[in-house]
Amino acid sequence: MAMAETFSINGTCSVKEQTHNMDHAPDLLQFANKSRQDRRFNDIIIRVREKNIPANKMVLSCYSKYFNTMFETEMEEKHKDVVELHDLDAESVEKLVDFMYTGKININTNNVCDLLAVSDFLKIHSVKKLCIAYLLTTVSLQNCFTIQALADCFTIPELTEKFNKFVVENYQQVVSDDQFKKLSKDDVIKLFQSTYGKVSSDLVYTAVMNWVKFDLASNESYLSQLLKFVDFYELSPKMLEDVVSVEPLIRKLRGTDCSFHDALVEHAKKTEKSLISLGGLMTLTKVTKFDLRTKQWSQLPDLPVGRDDAAAVVIDDVLYYLAGYLRTDGKVTATNIVHRMKLKEKVLKWEKVASMNVKRWAFGAAVLNGTIFVFGGSDEEYTTVSSGESYVVSLNKWIQLKPMKIKRCGHCLVAHNGHLYSLGGHDGKQHLCSVERYDPLSDVWEDVAPMQTPRCWFAAVVLNNAIYAIGGFDGKQFLKSVEKYNVDDDTWVYVENMNKEKYGHAACVAQNKIYVVGGRDSIECYDDQTDKWSVVGETEVSLAGHSMVAV
Repeated sequence: MAMAETFSINGTCSVKEQTHNMDHAPDLLQFANKSRQDRRFNDIIIRVREKNIPANKMVLSCYSKYFNTMFETEMEEKHKDVVELHDLDAESVEKLVDFMYTGKININTNNVCDLLAVSDFLKIHSVKKLCIAYLLTTVSLQNCFTIQALADCFTIPELTEKFNKFVVENYQQVVSDDQFKKLSKDDVIKLFQSTYGKVSSDLVYTAVMNWVKFDLASNESYLSQLLKFVDFYELSPKMLEDVVSVEPLIRKLRGTDCSFHDALVEHAKKTEKSLISLGGLMTLTKVTKFDLRTKQWSQLPDLPVGRDDAAAVVIDDVLYYLAGYLRTDGKVTATNIVHRMKLKEKVLKWEKVASMNVKRWAFGAAVLNGTIFVFGGSDEEYTTVSSGESYVVSLNKWIQLKPMKIKRCGHCLVAHNGHLYSLGGHDGKQHLCSVERYDPLSDVWEDVAPMQTPRCWFAAVVLNNAIYAIGGFDGKQFLKSVEKYNVDDDTWVYVENMNKEKYGHAACVAQNKIYVVGGRDSIECYDDQTDKWSVVGETEVSLAGHSMVAV
């Protein structure tokens, strides 16, 4: 065969040298993968149990630091044609080898745990990152503890952070689930440590008792150790008095740990001494305090935004004023703004916090286990609603809740013994006497015995294990009647009437008595021991549509 002629254009052109970069990696991998499948050029077999996976050492070393170390150092596998991998999921190994040749991998809830484990073992960091990113999007009540176990096992800080945040935001549901109750003592302690100071003491106490009582025979011996995570001095008065003080397991510890008893004594010293009235139809921005000892009114800082048909609650000496009606320039509009005032500060001032999700007025509000709950009312379209939401203080965030069974406005919401009761109101067509009860743990509303009288724009409070519905409007007349709900036997009975009919008033419990302010100019007080109402003071102006708390 004749030698080809030699050609050259050297020196005949002034065009400069050109450099070209071509991305032929996909072609190379495609060829390598096809060759692997055709059993050409393979120099290694990965054996996982009964499965043989053909591959090429160069490709494996490129994507897996585990294989790179194996084939680069003098490990005995370096010179073998077959490498055996023990205690790994064969299907996941095969998927990862396919990924090395194709750059494609499917991750789902069925395979993510195995893929994470195998990619971690083989040190395929790109796939491990994909698994972590996937897991961060899947945290739920059903799998949160599994994800936390994965985070611990494979040292994944971002998963641990996601788990802790999820638990704080959903603490009540998490600690009520059987998965939590089945945790080991060490895992429960770890959970309490990671969330310490981020949720209310009421919720932490509830969590401790949920876990201990789930397997009392095995867990009771750890009760004293776990109660160290509960700040008894930060428990709500209601939790201390109605739950902790009567808990048999706590009573058994009195000889060894008296912190809860000291907290009760301290609470007794701080019994409510004043009533605070906020907002209202005629007093939009006004905040006044009535001293129960001197029977005198004094002024507190005005609300930043005046409104009526709002709601007020107190948590840990912090006063919250929620939503309501805005009355500006002759216009009436619903709002979702929320302000609070720290009552223990030397200089009292209002500050704005996270707004509610729904603009509403004439709704019900109550505090349960350190969380604010609101339900119902009318929205900005003047439509009666059944929706609800709760405010997590530590997160400054409102969370949507399961709606009531019935739309209600002008109703009352009270908290008692771990439940919320929604009473009466108006559904947009008629005045209601119905009552429904909400269990936050199971997220279920259920009907209980209705009141004997339909009531709207009334007041309701809890006193000594009974719920009182006070005054209001029944669709025909203003009411001075009062009825009491006996929780234990699910019945309503009438008690002594107030001295005057009241409508659009507010009520609260202080010094173990019921105080009613507004509706008329008088302040009335009810003593359940004598079943008598008495007039104990007068308001400076006629109050209606205002809110009231005891401090």
